[in-house]
Amino acid sequence: MPHGLIPRLLLTTCLALPITASAEIKPGEPQELRDLHYGEALFQLYQEAYFPAIVRLLSARKQGLMQNYADEPELLLGGLYLAYGMPDTAENLFNRVLKTSATPKIQNKAWLQLGKSRYRRGEDPAAAKALSQIGAEQPIDAKDEKQHLEGLIALKRNKPTDAVESLTEISGDSEWSLYGDFNRALALLQSEQSGTALEILKTIGDGHNEQDNEEIKAIRDRANLTRGYLLLEAEQPQPAKDSLQKVRLKGSSSNQALLGLGWASLQQGKEQQALAPWQLLADRNPSDPAVLEAKLAIPYVLAQLKAEQQSLDAYQNAITTYDQSLGSVDQIIQQINQGGFPDSLMVENQEDKQQLHTLLPFLLTGNRFQERFQDYRDLRELEKNLQEWQTKITAYLTMLDNQQQTYQEQLPRVEAFLRGDKLKQLEQQHAELDAHYNVAVSEEEPAFILATGEEKRLIERLQRIDTLISQSASPEQFQVQKEIAQLMEGILIWRTVTEHPTRVWNLKKQMKALTQNIESVKVQQTELAASTEQAENRFGDLSTRIDSLQEKIPELLEQVTALRRQQAKNLQEMALARLEQRKTLVNNYLIQARFGVASLLDISTDRGVQQQ
Repeated sequence: MPHGLIPRLLLTTCLALPITASAEIKPGEPQELRDLHYGEALFQLYQEAYFPAIVRLLSARKQGLMQNYADEPELLLGGLYLAYGMPDTAENLFNRVLKTSATPKIQNKAWLQLGKSRYRRGEDPAAAKALSQIGAEQPIDAKDEKQHLEGLIALKRNKPTDAVESLTEISGDSEWSLYGDFNRALALLQSEQSGTALEILKTIGDGHNEQDNEEIKAIRDRANLTRGYLLLEAEQPQPAKDSLQKVRLKGSSSNQALLGLGWASLQQGKEQQALAPWQLLADRNPSDPAVLEAKLAIPYVLAQLKAEQQSLDAYQNAITTYDQSLGSVDQIIQQINQGGFPDSLMVENQEDKQQLHTLLPFLLTGNRFQERFQDYRDLRELEKNLQEWQTKITAYLTMLDNQQQTYQEQLPRVEAFLRGDKLKQLEQQHAELDAHYNVAVSEEEPAFILATGEEKRLIERLQRIDTLISQSASPEQFQVQKEIAQLMEGILIWRTVTEHPTRVWNLKKQMKALTQNIESVKVQQTELAASTEQAENRFGDLSTRIDSLQEKIPELLEQVTALRRQQAKNLQEMALARLEQRKTLVNNYLIQARFGVASLLDISTDRGVQQQ
């Protein structure tokens, strides 16, 4: 078995694609929130709930809200479209912003987003042209992102010199610097400047920091892995081992690193040392080709060490693993052909899906499958959302009918109010108070004009007493009572006269309050009249809109369902193709394992013949 084959294959895999940041949307540094609706959309964005964020922005835009941010919400909406897998819609929006915005800041942001959109669609020349339109005045982070994107485009267009030039201009303290350094190393490799590339990869791999997140750690692992295999290709096994040993055992690159460590030891002629990492690797998930390769490499090395029985046992173990792997692949192919794929990928811990989930890492490898799978999940969520709205819209129609019924029940009261019955009553009260007030302020001796009800009843009683005394046969008998009555009348007159100014002021206050009530009723009448006039139109508009949605939602649901089914078919074809590739790979390993067994048996037979 040519032991240089696997390093070359894995090195090709490591260097096939440059790396880029996972985040697609960068709304910028936190700033003062000037609009609640924009803030709500940002909240959804930070939760990675792209669809609700899009809904919030579209709703606010339709209502004419978010005026405080100019075109910023439009750029954010375009970024959300990109994240949601709608590059065409995003590009149309960015082009519209470029036509309407006059500020260089917004135009630069729009050109950058447009470049990202075109890059995602694979339109590299158009993406480069969009990025070239960006002016010099832009934030450092945006400039670094632009340089990184230009470097990626140059790499894809096989222009390593241009890529190095762009990636070198990224700031050292930028969040893009690590991505730029790694991709610059790839560009230097394409330019056959392996020495400089190895130094850059070493710097990345040795720069471990406690504050590194999982993504940064994965980049450092990948740098060490790539450097290790490059050194293996250059037949420098010890430096290669030094790099590969820095890869985390639980990271995504650990399997390839363990495999490379074995090959490095083999290059040094240390067969026994090569077994240790391979035996550790062989106990891992056999969905990884590196594990399958280790299963085959172990008996190969054991044979080199003349441990023929152990080699034979290891070959038999590898054959068993390969047979089981082929059987699992055949069962998965059967499951896929029976339907339910790719929904089965989204269900965890089902016994009947155990084999499928065992091969998940293999199926999900590659950006193309992952993007298509994410598109499928988005379509599935849209389909579910439309199904929910199909139920909700009927409830909204019922609610509208109930509101119309309530409106009709309240309409007579509204019409009575609009006829002005209450207003006439208030105006009549005001007129009476006004007349009373004019009399009160015009009399020189007001006496009982503003007397209270109780005072008026006492005056009437005193007057009846005086009349009774005058009409009696001998008024002199009631002289004392008459004097008491006169005294009480004098007290009443004195009180009404002394309190008259206060009572006039209170009367004026009542008239003012009544005037305010009249004005308030007039305003209410005006507003209610306008609302009543609009009510019928509003009910009609809502009814028309609901009816339209009742017709549109089934059409959209049918379209989304058709797209989801087509996407499921595409994923099924991709998965079947990947599984056929898997079968070919495993069959090749199986043939080599059986050939190894045959070789060992031939050696054993020849030795027996010689002994005879």
